[in-house]
Amino acid sequence: MQTFPFSIALLALCLHTTLSLGTNNRAYLERDISVNCGSIATSAALNGRKWIGDAQLKSASWLSIKGSSKISSLIHKLISDDPVPHKTARVSSSRFSYDFHLSPGQKILRLHFNPSPYKGFKKFKDLFTVEAGPFILLSNFSASLTARALGVSTFTKEFCISIEENQPLNIVFSPAISSSQDGTYAFINGIEISSVPEGLTYFRGADLGAQVVGRNSMVYIDNNTALEIIHRLNVKRDSVSLGDEFDMLGIRATVLKQKAIEINNLTWKRFVDVGFRYLVRIHFCELGLKMAETRNVMFKVIVNEMIVDSEIDLIKERNENGYLWYRDYVVVIKGRKQEGRRDLLISLQSDNEFIDRYGPFKGFEIFKLSNPDNSLASPNPLPPVMAVRDLPSWITRDLLSLLGSRNVIATVAVTIISIVSIMVHELRKIWEVNLTEEETKPSARAERHCRRFSLAEIRSATQNFSNAFFIGKGGFGIVYKGLIDNGRETVAIKRLKSSSRQGKREFWTEIETLSELRHKNLVSLIGYCNEYREMILVYDYMTCGTLADHLYKHARGSDKDSSLTWKQRLNICIGAGRGLDYLHTGHGIIHRDVKSSNILLDENFISKVSDFGLAKPEDRNKLQSHVSTKVKGTHGYIDPYYVRFSKLTRKSDTYAFGVVLLEVLCGRPAMDRRLGEDECFLTKWAQNRINKGEVEQIVDSSLIGEISANSLKVFVGIAKSCLHDEPKKRPAMGQVVLQLELALAQQETRKDVIPNQITNVADETTLPVSPEQPTVASSESIELGKNQRVNTELPPANKDGRKPKMYKSPRFWVWDALWKRGKVSRNEEVVPNFLPEIYEAGAKLPEYDFATIEAATNQFSDSNMIGHGGYGTLYKGVLLTGQMVAVKRLSQNSRQVLDEFKREILLISNLQHRNIIKLIGYCIHGEPMLLYEFMENGSLHTHIYDEAQRRLLHWDVRFKIIMGIVRGISYLQQDSGMKIIHRGIQTSNILLDIQMNPIISGFGLATTLEDDHSVVETRVVGTMGYLDPEYCIYGTASFMSDIYSLGILILEIVGGKRFYSRSYDPNLVAYAWKLWNEGNILHLVDESIEGAFSDEEALRCIQVGLLCTQQNRHHRPTMTSVCKMLLGEELSFETIVASCKGNAECIDVVNFMNACPEPTSSHGSEASVATFEYDETMQR
Repeated sequence: MQTFPFSIALLALCLHTTLSLGTNNRAYLERDISVNCGSIATSAALNGRKWIGDAQLKSASWLSIKGSSKISSLIHKLISDDPVPHKTARVSSSRFSYDFHLSPGQKILRLHFNPSPYKGFKKFKDLFTVEAGPFILLSNFSASLTARALGVSTFTKEFCISIEENQPLNIVFSPAISSSQDGTYAFINGIEISSVPEGLTYFRGADLGAQVVGRNSMVYIDNNTALEIIHRLNVKRDSVSLGDEFDMLGIRATVLKQKAIEINNLTWKRFVDVGFRYLVRIHFCELGLKMAETRNVMFKVIVNEMIVDSEIDLIKERNENGYLWYRDYVVVIKGRKQEGRRDLLISLQSDNEFIDRYGPFKGFEIFKLSNPDNSLASPNPLPPVMAVRDLPSWITRDLLSLLGSRNVIATVAVTIISIVSIMVHELRKIWEVNLTEEETKPSARAERHCRRFSLAEIRSATQNFSNAFFIGKGGFGIVYKGLIDNGRETVAIKRLKSSSRQGKREFWTEIETLSELRHKNLVSLIGYCNEYREMILVYDYMTCGTLADHLYKHARGSDKDSSLTWKQRLNICIGAGRGLDYLHTGHGIIHRDVKSSNILLDENFISKVSDFGLAKPEDRNKLQSHVSTKVKGTHGYIDPYYVRFSKLTRKSDTYAFGVVLLEVLCGRPAMDRRLGEDECFLTKWAQNRINKGEVEQIVDSSLIGEISANSLKVFVGIAKSCLHDEPKKRPAMGQVVLQLELALAQQETRKDVIPNQITNVADETTLPVSPEQPTVASSESIELGKNQRVNTELPPANKDGRKPKMYKSPRFWVWDALWKRGKVSRNEEVVPNFLPEIYEAGAKLPEYDFATIEAATNQFSDSNMIGHGGYGTLYKGVLLTGQMVAVKRLSQNSRQVLDEFKREILLISNLQHRNIIKLIGYCIHGEPMLLYEFMENGSLHTHIYDEAQRRLLHWDVRFKIIMGIVRGISYLQQDSGMKIIHRGIQTSNILLDIQMNPIISGFGLATTLEDDHSVVETRVVGTMGYLDPEYCIYGTASFMSDIYSLGILILEIVGGKRFYSRSYDPNLVAYAWKLWNEGNILHLVDESIEGAFSDEEALRCIQVGLLCTQQNRHHRPTMTSVCKMLLGEELSFETIVASCKGNAECIDVVNFMNACPEPTSSHGSEASVATFEYDETMQR
């Protein structure tokens, strides 16, 4: 009876042992291994290291070779000193892999290459990708080009990766896709895997970070990072030699022989690839540090001209830890990978002499760190031009072998003649290439903004320019579809005719032009290739082709009409018009080849103006508005005035755009030689019919019955104006866009709307649309360049003359006396001349004079005053057009106030979003004032805190307001291109239009982030209750500062409650958490709604509010996540909020107030309340 439990235990133990053996029958390699790829035997290298042939390892339990591949040997004689492992290779035109089962730990992986011709495979056809586990080690890699650039016959690539327990190491070789018969292939000569010696760990994990040189930040290198070993150098040797193969650091020396060390004042210069981070590990000598300490030797360690350590720091750390082997630093080499290589400098400087030359310096290592996409890949190096000095040796050798010794004199003579002839030929080619490159070298800006592709990459992307990738053909060359970055991105590749001298100029013109431009309605240039006399441009791929395709090209030869609706056509024209207006007003560029086939359409039918090969910049240093130049363009679109006088103006583009408008309306090309003489040219035929009143007869048959009469009338009118014989009587493109928007509005409403009269503007003058004319607001923006946008709209005039109901919050009455001021003489000039800076920044806004604003506000009467705030008084005004505006009059003329005035002009004028306040104009002469669009429903502050108004805020309106605010903040942070932190998100800065749409205002405190920064250090300004705790305490503002304020705002909107209240001490956030913990979170919803709300929507809003108000900014969601969560599109909601349940991070207002420094006023000596009340009067 007592043996029964023992028997069961024994049986269980045996079963467990059996299962363990069954599940772990895979053998793991514990030692280092060297695999001679393509070999069937074990060989020894010259250094004595044993290499095992992979052909005999196929049956090994720790290695498996998968995929289709061949073993091959060299065709020619081996040039390398060591035949192992360079004599044989494993080669394949398809994917193959090595799967190693290794013991866990950090491993050094060395890949050996000998790019020579192999049986069945040609040299310079190797192009492949190498992956190790999740990491891309090499991509579109050509060993032949690399060896040629390095000037070596064999070389090695060395990497460091971490292997986890029970994780195989899969090394995959994948040839690039090719359609040619002798396509690309992948090969490998040798693979070495060795363990990193103890004490030399490279993966420091999440606990120990490496300092980034020049920044106050750390980089944590863990097992999710791969390293490429770029360089390793010892300046000293141990007394005990480890052999020629090993260096002082315990790692095998690099096989590739390095050139002599260049040391100048103990400075080492090494070239590294652009676009990566590098770990620089500097090793120190214990004896050297001890001697430096005893002899008081001062020295500095410098990386890239920045001091990273001194003897004080190093000796201190050595004394604290008892040793100091090495220090790690991270260097960021910013830029695009295609920019090539840059210097990385490591220096040791001292005013004292060391006993030996290097003092405490023992050596250093440089490692490239994998990027966030797990890639270490860089472009292939460019092959060098053949040097003339290398010619005689191979020419003489080949000639002598051919002629032998039959006639030595003849042989010598032929040799000399051949050498001279070939030298002249080669020198001429070199001279031509250098001359061409010098003439057509891109600017530094173009090189920074455009990616430079190798010809091998282009051939791989298009499968060697396969007909299957053919898109179209024109006078410029051929366009192909292409796949780059391992097929992750589809692009359009334009291959220009290499024989065209004119094509070369157009090639570089397009690169220079597009590198300066950033606009949603202009095609984006990704990069270019100019190797081997090829001229290739790479663009974003436009899924829907060209406008011409949809208007008439696809319809030819078929009975089908164009599928584009009239609204689609109008939107396409509006987008293309905006792009041209951006070219003209933002950069002074004349396109010169506007036509329907140069207007591309993306998958959403958003139009993109393309083909800038003929673009011509205006000469802004001259007074005339034209450019005298040769006539270039496309027949049917060329401006007759340009043809007659060779004077190119912006209005030449306007004329061509008018032709495009007729194409859009008529559905036929600008010129059709199949038709008779009277109908061949579209402009002549269409204008003749229009003048006869036969407009309906020219309309595309697919549009009959679809176009409203008023829309057609406006469209035809603007087309005729664009085609006027006199350029000065043609409208500017900005005015064309406004008229097209009016045509669209009339089509959507199908009501009779009187069209705007088109004002003709001279080329040399840029004027805004007259404020006396009613216009249709644009829903889009025009970008002026990097991080700049121009507001192209003016709000519609208030035609009915009604005075909207006004509200004045009692909280502002207290501060009225603070802002009373005497009138400033209209003749007194008190404002610095900001106009040049405003114009240069592209603030395209009307400027109003003092008299106009004074009249609009009834002499700034108290009856028109609607509040105070920030740095001024706010008045209601009515312009002569009847348009109602809000006029902000500055309270003082201090430098700081004027700077904020200028900042608001430059900032808001470059923003275009339906939930962002629109700046209508400004006054700068006599007195600084700003004119905004008038908000009929005042501010959210009034509607939330006034009990009568709050009852009118139904739940659907509140949710609409929340979503609008979220979209507005998201635009500021992500889509505006300016990375804006508002710093004043609060109820008083949220205005409501006539449809109760939220409008974000109050940009006087706004700031922007630099491109590579996530925070900005600045003084603390804002309103208590909405202030981000981290910003308040540490003075560092970020996007998360606005997200915190947003969270407070959402809770206030949902609850109809202020942040502070006696009914829930200490604050609204703590009260919300209390309800959450009690399971009564929906009790937070405003009682005035009386239960008429969506439980699901309310719960999502409250949860988002709680997440946004986490004290630690890293715990807050991004704006993208906020939007998704509010719409119920992002999961794991309950889990996230539950983790914060009862969190101590919920802010205790007393402790928070005590911890915060006093927020500073934005106006110097003014009371801080001026900042906190900023723009709250904009609520009207």
